[in-house]
This record gives sequence, structure tokens and C-alpha cells, in this order.
Amino acid sequence: MKRLITALSMCGVLLSAAVLGAAEKSATDPLKGLNSSDEKVKIQAIDTLAITGGQVKGAVGALVGQLGDDSPAVRAHAARALGKIGAKAKPATPALVKLMGDENKYVRREVVRALRSIRPGPKVVIPLLVKLLEGGDPEVRLHAMDALAEEGKAAVPAMIEALKHEEACYWACLVLSEIGPDAKEAAPALAACVKSHKQIDVQREAILALAAIGPDAAPSVPVLVKVVQAGKENTPVAIYALGSMGPKAKSAEAVVKKVADAKDSKPLLKTISLWALAMINPDDKKLAAKVVPRLVDALQSDKPGVRAAAARALVALDPDPELTRPLLAKAMQTAGPEVVDDILDALASVGVKALPRLMQALKHEETRGEAALIISRIGPPAKDAVPALVGVLDDENPKTRSELLFAIGSIGPEASASVPAVAKLLDDKETSVGYAACYALGKIGPAAMPAKAAVAKKLASDDPFMAMSAAWALAQIHPACADTAKSSVPVLVKALAEPDVMTKVEAARALGCLGPLAKSALPALEKASAEKSQAVQKAAAAAIKAIKG
Repeated sequence: MKRLITALSMCGVLLSAAVLGAAEKSATDPLKGLNSSDEKVKIQAIDTLAITGGQVKGAVGALVGQLGDDSPAVRAHAARALGKIGAKAKPATPALVKLMGDENKYVRREVVRALRSIRPGPKVVIPLLVKLLEGGDPEVRLHAMDALAEEGKAAVPAMIEALKHEEACYWACLVLSEIGPDAKEAAPALAACVKSHKQIDVQREAILALAAIGPDAAPSVPVLVKVVQAGKENTPVAIYALGSMGPKAKSAEAVVKKVADAKDSKPLLKTISLWALAMINPDDKKLAAKVVPRLVDALQSDKPGVRAAAARALVALDPDPELTRPLLAKAMQTAGPEVVDDILDALASVGVKALPRLMQALKHEETRGEAALIISRIGPPAKDAVPALVGVLDDENPKTRSELLFAIGSIGPEASASVPAVAKLLDDKETSVGYAACYALGKIGPAAMPAKAAVAKKLASDDPFMAMSAAWALAQIHPACADTAKSSVPVLVKALAEPDVMTKVEAARALGCLGPLAKSALPALEKASAEKSQAVQKAAAAAIKAIKG
């Protein structure tokens, strides 16, 4: 409920007449309202200052103080208020820039908007931003960059300005890469950076930003060709960028072909060059027929980087499935487990762009299992594949059925339409498929409520792992049900004594989901919290905290 209230308040929704009544008492003295212990009153006071703060002495300093509040809603509203005040809130700039690394995305969004409204100027913002991005906490850095990238095209002018500064250039390139095609206005500045910057790593990130922009960065082709001709460290990324520009990089074809045909070209460089040639000539089927088999061969390289590049290249080329399917199936069958794992990871890293081909692959027995594995790694963004996954749940191979169920589970609540079909597999003749069905329904969560009764029946299974799987699933589907908790808790407590670490971890997590209803499990959880495994310790401690409230 608190989470819902926070979300609503961030959207500026008036929660209730009672809240308004309390807030109105502080409206006459909003600075006083900031000291309230009532979050709703405090937020109303901040929102009042957003309108009147420009005329209230000490308002900016008081709002800066609220940027450090424990509540993300308060921090977000304070940032918004400073933005509404505008230029007069310029002294708040350092505190706002620091908050760009906030863990809450709504706070980060409001901070960026506030800085845009206050307009402190690049001379003020960029040194602060560089200091934040170069800080020791990678998570803070990532959040700050995400905040800029989420602004998309609106952030591009500031990033172009940042490219002019030695210290900020590297980070600006990273942000522009995330913005992608919408950053096309930055292409000339990025090309200049590639041409003149002394640091190889900065040049590399500028090239990758041009690649992310794609065809609209084509005026930079001559600069990239010179990088390729120089034959130094950034040659592979320059060729990658040229391939990303497609037919608009036609003038670079001869240079790229020379690298692809060179006998002394390293495997990774050759793989990228082949891909780039095919991207520059997308309608050349004869070229594709030559390139695709070589890329599939590269999937089996003993070098992970080559495998990853080949996998991404195949997806980006989007070749005829009749050409790739048998080659890919053969590669999967002959490669070792480590290589197959890397291939799957590389294909999954492409994300939703790979879905159309993956859904086609689900229609064919020889590639169905691998397609399901890749979808599992993509997770929730693969929601559009749910109908295709459900459509082949009757596969004759129990291992494939299980992989299909794991894929559905990885998608989570967005796979709710699959619940009836998944529930039927709880009674599959292969117990491993039943386990996978429990997993899928548990991952779908409350949306799997129609299957609750069928899952509950499995609590009485003679198979201990099936009973544990059912108890875990019920804790996700209906954690507040006292009736099923009575049967689930003993099963989960028993699972805490199993030797397998992940079984213990999942049992502890399930008990945590049940909260106070799992009070009888506290002794077992206390014991688990003292185990050698840090994962078990952490899960047990979290469960104890949830149960005790």
C-alpha cells in the first residue's frame, strides 16, 4: 500500500480528502510543513513551495535539505519543486547533480528535468557531472548515465557540449551510445572526437556511439575508413560502426573487404568484417550465402569474444531462416557445453530484436529447445513470444517441454495467458515437467490464481521436490492465504534441511513471501542464517525480517 501511495503521489495524484485537509494546515507555512513527520503533509508543503518558493526566503535551501530525505517521493517532489523555481534555484545544482545517481528512477527523472529548467550552464554542470561519473560507486555511475540517456534527444545538446571537455568526453560518448539514433545531431562532434582525441579508449567509445546512431552518422565514414586503414586497436570497432551504417557506408566497402580477405586478419576482426560487408550490401543474397556459414563457424570459436560477435552478427543480418536453421542446429549439437552457453547468451543479449526469428524457431523441433533457452535469458521483454511457447507445449520431448515452461516462467506475470495450459502440465508423466510447471506458475505470481487449487494438490505429493516446488509456487501466487500456508510452511521448513544450496535459498525466499504466516519457521530460518553459504544466510535473514515485520 505504501508503495502504491508513493507512486501515486509522484504522479501528482490527490490521495484523499483527509490528506488534503492535513496538507492545507501546512500550506500557509510550507517551510514549517517540511518538518512534519507525515510524508503526505511534507510533500504538500514541497508542492506549495514549487509554486511560491521563488518568493519565500530560504525556500531553496530548505528544498535542498529535502533532497536527502529517506522517502523517494519526497526527494522526487523536492527536485521537481527546485525545477519549478527555475534560475533562482541555481545554488541547488551540486546537490541535484549528486542525486542523478539516486536508486529511484522517478527521482533521477525529476532531477534531470530540474537541471534543464534551472539551466546552470555547462561550466557549472559538467565538472560536477564528471566528478559524479568518475566516482567509485559503479551503481551510482550507472544510475546517473541512465538518467541522462532516458532523456533521449533532450540530453543531446548537453552531451555535445560535454564532448568538448577532456574529462567529460568519455562519459558523454557512453551516454550518446545509449541514446542511439536520436543522438544524430552529435555525429559531427563524435567524428571530431575520433579524429583528434589522444586517448584510444575515448576514440573507441566515440566510434561505438557513431555505430549506435547508425545510418544518420554516415558523414563520419571517411573518418572511420582512416581508422581502419591505420590498422590499430580500434580497427574492429570502426568496421563495426561502418556495418551499422548499412548501405550508406558503401564507399567503405573496398576497405572492409580487404580486411575480410586478408589471410593475417584475426578471427574476431574477420568475423566483424564479414558481417559489415553483408550489412553494407543487404540485398546481395550470394554474399549472404557465403557470409552466414562463416559466421556460424565462428560461433564455435574457442574465443568467447568471437562467438559473441558472430551471434550478434547473425541476428543483425536477419538472414533467411532456411539458410541458418540447419547450420545453427548442427553448431549447437557439435559444440561443447561452454560454447553452447556462450552462444545462447550472445543471442539473448540482442533482446527483443531476436524474437521474430526465435518464434519461427519454436515451430521446428530441431531448434525449439534452443529457442526456448534464449527466450528464458531474454526474460520479461519476450512477452510477445508467450502464444508461440504455449502453442508447442505438447512437444514429445520432456526436456523441451521443461525448457518451454522455464521460458514462460522467465517472462513472469506477462505470461498470465499461459496459465491454463501450464496448469495441465502439473500432472505430466515426467516429474521434471511438473517441477517446471510449478516454477512457471510461481513466477507468473498472483496472475496464476486460477491454477492455485491444482498447485495445492501437489503439496501432498510423495515426491519431496514436487511438494517443495508446489509450496514455493503457492507462496508466490497467494502469499496471504492462511489455509495453504498451514500446509506449505512445514514443506518449506523441510526443504531448508536439504543439502542443495539453491533449494534452501528458494525455500527461505518462499517463507519470506508468506510473512507472519510463516512464524513457525523462525527456528529453522535462524539455523539456516548461520550456515556457511552466504546466499543461504542472506535469504534466511531476509525471510526472518519479513516474518517478524
